Amino acid sequence: MSKCAISRRLFAENYDDFTVHIFTDASAYAYAACAFLRCEFKGQVTVKLMAAKARLAPMKKSTIPRLELLGATLGARLAETVDSILRTTSKTYFWCDSMVVLSWIKKKEPWNTFVGNRVKEIRDLTNIDDWRHVPGEVNPADLATRCCDWSDLLQSKWWEGPGWLYNDEESWPCSEVSETPDEAFLERRKTVVTNVATENEVRFGDRFLYFSSYRKILRMTAYVLRFCNNIKRNSPKLVNSLSCEEIQKAEETLIKIMQSEWPSEIRE
Repeated sequence: MSKCAISRRLFAENYDDFTVHIFTDASAYAYAACAFLRCEFKGQVTVKLMAAKARLAPMKKSTIPRLELLGATLGARLAETVDSILRTTSKTYFWCDSMVVLSWIKKKEPWNTFVGNRVKEIRDLTNIDDWRHVPGEVNPADLATRCCDWSDLLQSKWWEGPGWLYNDEESWPCSEVSETPDEAFLERRKTVVTNVATENEVRFGDRFLYFSSYRKILRMTAYVLRFCNNIKRNSPKLVNSLSCEEIQKAEETLIKIMQSEWPSEIRE
């Protein structure tokens, strides 16, 4: 550990251009984000670690893509902090090795609550066009998500970033998020379609409107009562013309129906 030395100066007083690069990653144990400052001066490029943050994974078991999203959210917050420290307008690039997370950030889909809330924060803090894919084997943020000893750390790309960052932008990793991985859709909010049918109450008395006279209503009711009688096993079958008793019974039935369907009107 005594051999570890951190430079106090990030870049020289004179520089032609500088950019900030935020790398994010996650494992089953932790998620992290680190910020590098890339400076150009007279054709010479220097890259140095500015800041880094790491968090232990939640106790509740979560999927790797969700942890990667937590890392991306941490990276967006870290970028905001770095920007406030530099106090100058600089181009910021965000690098993530998860195509699932990049799909969540770039694609406008109705993601579920967990993903949707974090994607919204990332979009509020960053420009989605600045998010790019980096292969996992050259992602320096990977070191902060797993255990490593000091000897490995001193010889790693942790302090001065990946080698390709010293080249021109044209040679940087370039992988477009063309198709959304199937795994990303597992976090898509489920849309439940419910058909609500409202049934207007139809009272028996309303059906009287279909008849032109009270006499026809009586005869229709009498025939209905006759049918109900005839379908009973042990009842005598009625087949002749309607009798006076049947007409009277039909009228009594209609009165009972009116009393049950319009009780308040009848009282008045």
